[in-house]
Amino acid sequence: MLGCHSSRGKKNKLGLIVLSCSLLTTGFESIAASASKAQLDTEKKQTLAPAELTLPKDDKYDWIQLSSLEMLKGTLNYLYEEKVEFKSKEFGTLSIDWEDILQLNTSHVVSVGLIDFTTQTGQLTLRNNQIEINNRQYPRSDVLTIITGNDSESNYWSTKITLGADFYSGNTDQVDYSAIAYTRRRTTESRFNTTYLGNYSRTDDEATINNHRLNSNFDWFISPKFYLRPIFGEVYKDPFLNYDYKITLGSGIGYNIIDTSKTEWKVSGGPAFVYTRFDEVEAGEDKYNSSPAAVLETDFDTKLTDIIDFNALYRIQYGSDDSGGYTHHVLTGFSINLTQYFDLDLSFVWDRVTDPQADSDGIIPKKDDFQFIVGLGISI
Repeated sequence: MLGCHSSRGKKNKLGLIVLSCSLLTTGFESIAASASKAQLDTEKKQTLAPAELTLPKDDKYDWIQLSSLEMLKGTLNYLYEEKVEFKSKEFGTLSIDWEDILQLNTSHVVSVGLIDFTTQTGQLTLRNNQIEINNRQYPRSDVLTIITGNDSESNYWSTKITLGADFYSGNTDQVDYSAIAYTRRRTTESRFNTTYLGNYSRTDDEATINNHRLNSNFDWFISPKFYLRPIFGEVYKDPFLNYDYKITLGSGIGYNIIDTSKTEWKVSGGPAFVYTRFDEVEAGEDKYNSSPAAVLETDFDTKLTDIIDFNALYRIQYGSDDSGGYTHHVLTGFSINLTQYFDLDLSFVWDRVTDPQADSDGIIPKKDDFQFIVGLGISI
């Protein structure tokens, strides 16, 4: 009995050993298989690594590779405010974030504006976050603008015009017109802006709204963020606010708080001089007024979706009571992209004058004017 029991114990021990060895072997095989698979995955990733891919060299087309490893051929139109416009051979005109472009080869000459405000012209290559042009290399972050062709004046200008109109006929004959226009010239070292906002309304052959506002400024960059504004100005006309015309001239400084491919936010301001000619005045009152003032402005623009932009401009001006006192101008709204050149623009305007001047009848205009504009925008 004892011997038989001992033999069974040995067999049990042997079985346990065999089972343990089997489990260990299976475990090692599993670990080895996992390691082998991991190595294959690593090798596959290395094979597909962006740095290992090479864009074609082409005498006819530009080539880009996106961060998704997709490659496109076509024509590079420009890089401006961190946005690349690329006309694809197959997909038409595309707007691509500069940060989403992994590699780039141009077949033709481009002009590259750099962060030190110099310009290089030649064929461009982007690879491994370095650009090469004229056998010189620069960090990708040094690039501010790229335009097709040589450094020509026409490449620096852009314009957008938004027009709106309403017509009524019947018991009341009424016509409403509105227009908003922007013109900008932008280089690596300077920026020139002009904005026009005008409204006209006529009811039964009598004008009920007739105001026009023209703003312009010139900025000179002393760094990517800071800029000098040697001159800015505004001409405003609104007889219903008793302004035959109001002219503001000044100079100041500005700062780009945010300047990315999707969002731009800047602030500026400085001292100014205001000259006002009133449309009508009470007996014994001066028809002209001049005074110093201070102007502060903030401009915000962001891309909410691929087709919807939001923008907001807020400008305040502190002057003498005779010139209107504290005034502000708000222009904000949405721009909905319809096609490459046409947008549906929805704009809200709020103008406030804290100390409006009485006309010849002693009537004081209201302090606030509000307006909602629906228009078709055309980009040039």
